[in-house]
Amino acid sequence: MKLYTFMTFVAFSILTVFGCEMLGEKKEDNSNLLAGLVVVNAMSSVEIPFEMVAAGKVGVKCGTEVSSVAGVSVSGSDGLYIKDARFYVHDVKYVLNDGTTVDATLVPDGKWQTSSVVLLDFEDGTSDCAAEGTSETNKIIRTSRPSGNVIGLEFKIGVPYSLNHMTETTNSAPFNITKMQWSWLSGFIFMKFDWKTTDSGSTVASAFHLGSASCTGTAPSVTCTLPNRPTIRVTSTQGSSWVPSANPVYFDVQKLLDTTNTKSAAIGMCMPGNANAECAKVITRTGLVSASGVSSGTHSAFYLKP
Repeated sequence: MKLYTFMTFVAFSILTVFGCEMLGEKKEDNSNLLAGLVVVNAMSSVEIPFEMVAAGKVGVKCGTEVSSVAGVSVSGSDGLYIKDARFYVHDVKYVLNDGTTVDATLVPDGKWQTSSVVLLDFEDGTSDCAAEGTSETNKIIRTSRPSGNVIGLEFKIGVPYSLNHMTETTNSAPFNITKMQWSWLSGFIFMKFDWKTTDSGSTVASAFHLGSASCTGTAPSVTCTLPNRPTIRVTSTQGSSWVPSANPVYFDVQKLLDTTNTKSAAIGMCMPGNANAECAKVITRTGLVSASGVSSGTHSAFYLKP
């Protein structure tokens, strides 16, 4: 993905035309110039799509049995349904073909993303998601268009420390979602993934909530020994240029829950600092070292569409 030269030409043309108009007629109204710059800015932005999938198959959503989408059992369950799926990301970077990264400039929209944090929301408030969710979803990160040969994306799951322990009782979007707050830890749930299984006629509810843990202090002065902000890097195969619209970032729930025996009550409420053996597997799939809460550099739940 490269910064096309025609965009520079368009920007130059707009500045030239409106610049001459202002010089020739000495107009005080710069609205035309500003409008032109807005157009150029819009052309320079990139939308990075995310998809919630199962075993690489699209179509995972509230009310749909996941193994019917995946074509295989999800960790032994043929009756697994999503109840919630949301997570924050920050420190977003583009990966270049030489292995280096360049910061992605986020485009604030007043709802889903600020200049530093994005909330990705896959649930739509229907069916099993009705109790926790809302009808609105967001599956896109919006950034400025980078220069160079981009082969992938890097980001951290979670909210940065400077924003995670805010003292305001009413936060602005996207930090105003009650279901994404951990009031007793004075922070946010970085990643929320809830589900149920209905195998053998028995319903078992489970949940994975990721956030900073083992915290002490009072907001905003809080210290957490388990930060739990994994770094995720996804790149195209064989180092080829990445086209986000054709190769979205996949969040694979089958890979997240693989071998965790989801149809039993073994996982329960899975959280860092309170992780049994099955829960620790899920934490590991997000790219964390369960015992320390630091990023491992290895994950399986995220990848680019092949």
